[in-house]
Amino acid sequence: MQYEYDAFVFHQRADGLGPLLAMFHAPAGQVSEWADVDRLGPDNRLAPQREPKKSRIASIRRFFADNPSNTIPTAIVIGLRGVIVEGEGVVRKLRFETQEGRSHPGLIIDGQHRMRGLEAVDPNTIIPVVGLIEASDLEMAFQFLVINNKSAKVPPDHLRALALNYADDQLETRLKSARLALNANLGSVGVLDEDPDSPFRGMVAWPNNPPEQRIVVPAAIEAMASEAKSLGFGELEDLDSLNAFLIAMWTVIKEEWADLFVANSKLLSKVGMTCMTQFVCSTIKTWARNPRLRDQVDPGDPDKVRDVTKDVLATLDPQFFEAEWASTSYDTRAGRDLIMADLEALSFNISSNEPWHEGLKVISRTWLQQRLSESGGAPAPE
Repeated sequence: MQYEYDAFVFHQRADGLGPLLAMFHAPAGQVSEWADVDRLGPDNRLAPQREPKKSRIASIRRFFADNPSNTIPTAIVIGLRGVIVEGEGVVRKLRFETQEGRSHPGLIIDGQHRMRGLEAVDPNTIIPVVGLIEASDLEMAFQFLVINNKSAKVPPDHLRALALNYADDQLETRLKSARLALNANLGSVGVLDEDPDSPFRGMVAWPNNPPEQRIVVPAAIEAMASEAKSLGFGELEDLDSLNAFLIAMWTVIKEEWADLFVANSKLLSKVGMTCMTQFVCSTIKTWARNPRLRDQVDPGDPDKVRDVTKDVLATLDPQFFEAEWASTSYDTRAGRDLIMADLEALSFNISSNEPWHEGLKVISRTWLQQRLSESGGAPAPE
């Protein structure tokens, strides 16, 4: 298959050194036909890219769907080999071809998620491209490391200062479609309160929401987001993937345990949300180390996160969060350790067909005795 593009061809450096660059644009579906993604792995240790994250690709698709004005003008960077450059001056003609059984002429250095995401939106979506003509493997690896280590996020104060020059509905609405917020509580709290797919939409206890809907304190979302990130999943390095992971997990919890999504629920307390998130994450991490279960887990794939969460909930009982607890506060390191130990014991009990409350330390003995008495069950051990 032959490909031809008009491109700006130049050296960036004034002394003419460095790689020859070509700037052009092409449909996303077309780029995927001639550009490969060389992924880092045990058998390919020199490759720059990691496995793509479904959550990142889905976020780009959603970004385009949320507002007809949304675009991503940032160019992807591709190493190009076997290219014929024709013409003189700055604007020249690029020609190259793909052949069955041979490596493609393009190798994506930066922007695999943008390319896959825009292709998912519509294969005819245009992608800006910066090509490194006849770049060596060393040059492409160098460019990947520089691009991914020199980028800096815009400080929140800069965002808010810029927003002062626009009417609220001009900029805030557009930023929401990109899962950004101008609120002081940037990050997971704003996204999980406002995202249409979030199980916590409109439930955060801050002035944005009516008083009767303020069920989840912002610190609870901050704590569970921090907990998920601290477990070291590479798939959750960026905020959008982290938020997609939390939304997928807690959507299942809300579907399965809808009665607990109410005011004063222990599940929706800071310690409840933190420990529940930690328990599911720990299970995902344990399964990832098991060769027989490894294919079932991928923190960057919301579908697999939902499946794992459903499996975890099948080994628990919501009565744990409905019960009275022996103490009024477990939001300490020692308290969280007690709850985590009880969740482990509860999971073992359910999996072994034992009474769900067997050996639990957090549950109030008085409450449990009364509950068992009412249900005709055996007395709880003292």
